[in-house]
Amino acid sequence: MEKSWYLFPLTLCTALLILTGVSRLSHRLSTSGPPDEMANAVLLFHGLMDNYKTMEIMAGKIERDFPGTYTHSIKLYPDRLSLISLPVQSENLIKYIEKLNLHGPITFIGHSQGALVGRHALQNWDNHNITKFISLAGPHMGVTKVPPIKGSIGLGGYENFLNDTIAEICYNAAGQEISLCNLWNDPTKQTMYKKNNKFLSSSLCQTQRKKCKGQSDNLLKIEKMVLIGGPQDGTVYPFESTLFGYFDKNWSIVPRQNQTFYKDLGLKKLDKSNRIVECIKVS
Repeated sequence: MEKSWYLFPLTLCTALLILTGVSRLSHRLSTSGPPDEMANAVLLFHGLMDNYKTMEIMAGKIERDFPGTYTHSIKLYPDRLSLISLPVQSENLIKYIEKLNLHGPITFIGHSQGALVGRHALQNWDNHNITKFISLAGPHMGVTKVPPIKGSIGLGGYENFLNDTIAEICYNAAGQEISLCNLWNDPTKQTMYKKNNKFLSSSLCQTQRKKCKGQSDNLLKIEKMVLIGGPQDGTVYPFESTLFGYFDKNWSIVPRQNQTFYKDLGLKKLDKSNRIVECIKVS
């Protein structure tokens, strides 16, 4: 999958139109510090086995389409460091954004794993000022197939072997120290998943129910959530995970509207108030 595949669907689905309220600024964070308190900021976070330079491709496109827009590609967990556990990444993402000292509304754009980490962060960040959340192929329900990243971490031809045995690898304390295992959601092993994958199951209000009300309240602070994905992705399996849908134990897709957490997490309220936009690229 090309690293810039998401540029086309983002434009096609007019997700960038959500950024029309972004203030025209004459400076960049890297050169002139944070914008004034009322200005909007666009933050971008990369995915698994990637780095901030890739998201600068999109930042450049945003700046070309909206001259003067304030953008910042988050410089956390590049390349192999993106395998660090997602709870750690989420916690440090909050600290990173707080240090940017952005007082105005924030548009957060996350690609793949970066979208999931971003959502988890805003759900667990009581004082966040993220008003628009754009998810590019974010595996919000997890995955049940090893993504094709063999060139990056040397998996070679072992993906099929891993797909058959990865639950045993991931659903233990050691496995949960790796981000890929934090993403693993085996529809046929839900008891193991809920017992051991605390990151994903908690972020979906499937476990640790005491946190759910606070997570829902924080998620409902956003004005718009854009979910972008499609079957051509080849990385997120099933692709419906990008829309909060997933397999049941019989490998049939259950849409988010029929998921047990749909109401508790706040997605039902977001849908009813037309704050969720789906952009599905089918070819």
